[in-house]
Amino acid sequence: MNINNLNLSVEELKILAENGQKDFIYGVGYYYENGIRTSVDYIQAAQWYEKAAKKGQAEAAMHLALLYAQGKGVEKNERKAYLYMEQAAQSGNVNAQYNMGRCLEEGIGVKPDYSKAFDWYKKAAAQGDFRAMCCMGGYFLSGKAVPYSPEKAFKLFEKAANANIPSAQYNLSVLYRYGEGTEKNLEKADFWRLKAAQNGFRMAIDELEKPEESADLKQE
Repeated sequence: MNINNLNLSVEELKILAENGQKDFIYGVGYYYENGIRTSVDYIQAAQWYEKAAKKGQAEAAMHLALLYAQGKGVEKNERKAYLYMEQAAQSGNVNAQYNMGRCLEEGIGVKPDYSKAFDWYKKAAAQGDFRAMCCMGGYFLSGKAVPYSPEKAFKLFEKAANANIPSAQYNLSVLYRYGEGTEKNLEKADFWRLKAAQNGFRMAIDELEKPEESADLKQE
């Protein structure tokens, strides 16, 4: 059910939610969080998300996790953020699986665990999440939690870059520039760096604003 396509007021949605249907309960929370046909109210959003999450609604659990992580409508609590995100991820929600990787990588509500983070990224990537593919590429390139493999990193960055993920576009440009995981190709390196810059990736922008450094790289 696409909440954005419901032509209902928040009060009408509440009436439907009273029947206990978890998607409608989630919808009320979504309306309040995003100010759809009502004013933004993070406290109400959190309360409705919690009701839906208790019924196993994955999107509600994920949104509630994000509210706890940011301290919106609830007191900031990274541990609760992690637990609700885990609930959503285990239900198969791809966005939650990606975010679980971030939680475990950055130590949000839990001790950092790069191996488990990679596993969650892999699950999200299997469902077509290109952000997760980019993160996996970074692991293969650094040799963190998995064996160093620039070839695998290149393939993952290439998929994500073609899906317009700026960080993947920049990383792909670096691999082409130095011939890691692929043949060295400065023309393609410049192409992907420009793409990353056009998409607002700061490191690519900084490099393009320093033509003297770019010239040095081309002479290598």
